Amino acid sequence: MDVSQVFQDENVRTEFLDRFGELAEHAQSGGLEGLEDGLDVDTAGEVAKGMAEGVYVPGENPGLEAIIERFTRPVYLVQQSSFTKPADSFPNSEEIHAQLAAAKASLEDRIPSVGRIELRNHRLDWVGTGWMVTPDIMITNRHVAAEFARSENGVFAFRENPGRPPVRASVDWRREYGRPEESRFRVEEVLWIEPDASVDVALLRVDRTGEDGETTPALVDLMTRAELDDTGIGSWVAVIGYPAHDSRNNAADQQRIFDGVYNYKRLAPGQVTAVVDTDLLHHDATTLGGNSGSLIVDLASGKAIGLHFGGIEGVRNEAVQAPRVHEVLQRVLT
Repeated sequence: MDVSQVFQDENVRTEFLDRFGELAEHAQSGGLEGLEDGLDVDTAGEVAKGMAEGVYVPGENPGLEAIIERFTRPVYLVQQSSFTKPADSFPNSEEIHAQLAAAKASLEDRIPSVGRIELRNHRLDWVGTGWMVTPDIMITNRHVAAEFARSENGVFAFRENPGRPPVRASVDWRREYGRPEESRFRVEEVLWIEPDASVDVALLRVDRTGEDGETTPALVDLMTRAELDDTGIGSWVAVIGYPAHDSRNNAADQQRIFDGVYNYKRLAPGQVTAVVDTDLLHHDATTLGGNSGSLIVDLASGKAIGLHFGGIEGVRNEAVQAPRVHEVLQRVLT
């Protein structure tokens, strides 16, 4: 968790301290076993103040940090193209839920446009997340596309395995927990993969008609440079994608936050914590490996502010800025 922004919002900090007794009781009654150290309101107040002032050192109080992360950066289930609070009994921040509720209509418009990239004739069943940027083009990460495609004589082709059929990719716009419905579309072409020295972006051309005759979901509008500059650090966002269990991250933390549910569409609230030149931005929503290629929606405008591509546990999450994605798209299409 990147703690640099989480308590900059005074309302969230006040709610956390007001409800700390409830949170501590939940932890001590078995909701967060092993995190009982430092569960008093005075210590919580000092930690929250240090985070708000930017002087708290991550790792000083891991028990409190785990509670703060689960309370302030939860991960919602996506079902029937809407979002619901986590199913466990852990208390959830009403302040943060209110941020999502205020943007519910635009989020529900965007959720269907995010899908899980699935593979055949490959060691992996699925490989990451993608979302629509034109009526037939899906955006994802370079490192996602590189799992099933390669450059060949100046064009991009699906990888081939000796003695086996070529790898094939599709996108399922559903894959919601507890819901059997699918909406699968064939990936017709790997249109573009940015070079390693550039931003982590790839473009895939998707069939306009799905396996069951449906049409592709709506495209997601990308923020302009001026809009992103006006929004900036501290803006509330939601990450929509498909988190997978990640062996690189703490197993107990993953279980507490994700309730053992992985590989399905989820929505995670957070804030922009840094804007890095004109290429990257950082955010503090909770993500895992399968979130590579996830859509980051600005809650105020409903537009894409970034393309998530990775993170460093306990430090930051990273994304390509939406205007930079637009630059790549325009260059490839012209």
